[in-house]
Amino acid sequence: MTSVSLRLRIAVAALVLAIGATAQADARQARNVIIFLGDAGGLPTLNAGGILAHNRPQSLFIQSMPNIGLSDTSSLDRWVTDSAAGMTAIVTGNKTNNGWLSVVPTAGGNAPAPVKTIFEYAGERGLSTGVVTNMPIWDATPAACFAHVPARSDKDMIFRQMLAPRYGKGVDILVGKGRKDADQSFARQGLTAERAFTGAGYRFSDDPGALTRETRRAAILRDEDFAALPTVEAAISSLSRNRKGYMLMVEWDMHTDDPDKGLRHVVEMDDMIRRVSAIAGKDTLILFVADHSFGLRLHGGVRATPLADQYAAAARQPGATRETNAVIGVEDSHTGEEVIAAASGPGAEQVRGFFPNTRLFRIMMDALGWKADR
Repeated sequence: MTSVSLRLRIAVAALVLAIGATAQADARQARNVIIFLGDAGGLPTLNAGGILAHNRPQSLFIQSMPNIGLSDTSSLDRWVTDSAAGMTAIVTGNKTNNGWLSVVPTAGGNAPAPVKTIFEYAGERGLSTGVVTNMPIWDATPAACFAHVPARSDKDMIFRQMLAPRYGKGVDILVGKGRKDADQSFARQGLTAERAFTGAGYRFSDDPGALTRETRRAAILRDEDFAALPTVEAAISSLSRNRKGYMLMVEWDMHTDDPDKGLRHVVEMDDMIRRVSAIAGKDTLILFVADHSFGLRLHGGVRATPLADQYAAAARQPGATRETNAVIGVEDSHTGEEVIAAASGPGAEQVRGFFPNTRLFRIMMDALGWKADR
């Protein structure tokens, strides 16, 4: 055998070993899963938010994530979903009707049947769980993680199930708005919100600063905005103490009926994902997805001038409205096109192509090495 042939065979063997090692690394199991849910964060909203903030296309961290797919968002009974049905599909793997939270229809018109969420699977397996949202904690997206209710407006039942879960031990870290709603709901049971949550083993506060690494279970409810990144980092610090792992959902409202607010929230969530991707560890599946899209479009603008300046100038024109801005226009409604799903970490390679939103549940379960109950 010539030295050239020997070197060639060694090189081929090394390549085969490298491919095998890469495949083995890609097949590693996740210990943690973080879902970043951009509520109404469809492709047009991400596109406009990134250009408005950075004055160049594809400038968001989300748009650099290594695994990208397009998720159908239709619900069981409508082509255009609401957040209740949209999030139910993601966390249970089941399509359901608009307005329903983690329940599905049954034959013969019987009462809707509950379907277990991935947060409840996680709790049963001893993982820590967390829900952080800049919306009310009882609202559709967070509630779909732990409540089984056929009416997303039933705040009393959602709060009741928050503290008396059907499966598992309940969500460990709860952060969101809705303090007044909680007080009103528990008052109908003769309790204060503080008494109800502390009685269920939570540290209760309206200050996100009360959430620390040493916190095991906490409910932080307030009616004001809070700093996104420090709160999410504190939640991860607390949850990551569990050696078995954790499951975290972070919702940030990207509805652009108020485009200034919605597009600012795009950048806030993008900054969160960038930071968390740097600190979460290689055993963490990170998934960004929207529950549905929204009727916002980038209508114009020239590259020579920052888009933010053109958008602001158009807003000052006589008769200009959010709906008729010459640069960014809004039709105030959910829309039905596919939304982006972007992922990194163990199991992320399954996020590719076109797929129903129910597949995201299976991708997360597979990444954790779990099988759903039959």
